Amino acid sequence: MKKFALSVGVIGLILNVLGGASTLWGVYLIAFKSGVEMFGWGDAKTFGYLFFCVGLCFVFVGVLLARYARSR
Repeated sequence: MKKFALSVGVIGLILNVLGGASTLWGVYLIAFKSGVEMFGWGDAKTFGYLFFCVGLCFVFVGVLLARYARSR
């Protein structure tokens, strides 16, 4: 059971780091790259909102996993 809690904690930490980086990248795209076309797929501001929201969700799930691992 101890290895399971450790692996859940590591996954939570990884999700926190990825979510934080994604959130910051989204803020950068929203603030500084508005109106820039990205690879013919759409506006950079739209991708910024996507990265921002998904990053916040990753951080939320990472915090929940870390709290679960800590309680074990």
